[in-house]
Amino acid sequence: ISMSNSIQGVYQGSFMPLNEIRVSPLSRAYTFSDSIYEVIPYYSGKPLCLDEHIDRFKLSADFLKIDLDFSVVRKEIEQLGRSVENHTNAYVYYQISRGVDSVRSHIVKEKLIPERFGYAGEVTLSTDPIIAKLNQDNRWAHCNIKTTSLLGNVLNMNDAYSDGCNETILIRDNKIVEGGACNIFMTYENQIYTPSLEENILPGVTREFFISSLQKRNINVKQVDCPVSFLDSVSTIWFTSSTRGVQPIKSILNHGYEMDPNDALFRNAKEAFTNSIRDYFQDH
Repeated sequence: ISMSNSIQGVYQGSFMPLNEIRVSPLSRAYTFSDSIYEVIPYYSGKPLCLDEHIDRFKLSADFLKIDLDFSVVRKEIEQLGRSVENHTNAYVYYQISRGVDSVRSHIVKEKLIPERFGYAGEVTLSTDPIIAKLNQDNRWAHCNIKTTSLLGNVLNMNDAYSDGCNETILIRDNKIVEGGACNIFMTYENQIYTPSLEENILPGVTREFFISSLQKRNINVKQVDCPVSFLDSVSTIWFTSSTRGVQPIKSILNHGYEMDPNDALFRNAKEAFTNSIRDYFQDH
């Protein structure tokens, strides 16, 4: 998104254009990545799975021992969402840091006021197949917590981008983990697989919504360890995330995988996801 006064933002309860927000350089989000965040997708002005995003936000805050009133957080997210109600596809980014130090210090020696920041923007959802690259997962051990400490993701994603790829597939202990900013699924031997949740995998809200969408249509998803050797025989691999939806991988730069254009199971899964979004908004 372009930086302009048309993008609505919020900082510590004050709403203003994003480019007018000023943040202290002693924010612990800036000095230590001591912060958490959520990205909530909006479809034609309505949030998808807002309750689930708030619940995960609370878990992240509990892990970091950040105490704040999430009813305020929710109200600010909803107000930001109203600023993009005329867009077909949009999102709200919302971040909470432990606060602003008077002097930079690893140890929190004073009572800090949690720092709240967010903005809303338009997004273009693309279902076009993309190219990915395999990279070793060099991130910290608690990727199940949605913190802004994303240097490992950034390094791997930019390494893939510099080689002409759109995303990375992270590998650890010879197992497929996830993408740089998304969860991963695949069709293998005419079944759908996704890596089982561990501390090194983010419990994606869209991931859970997608799995639920498939189960309601009697399409089973195996949540197990997925060895790299799966890639030799998979038909289709795809990513899921709040701002990506369902996006297939056409090929992998450093592997012989090629997407099967006739994979009926993937087409059915993608259709189930689309229909579930429609059903969700009919019920909400």
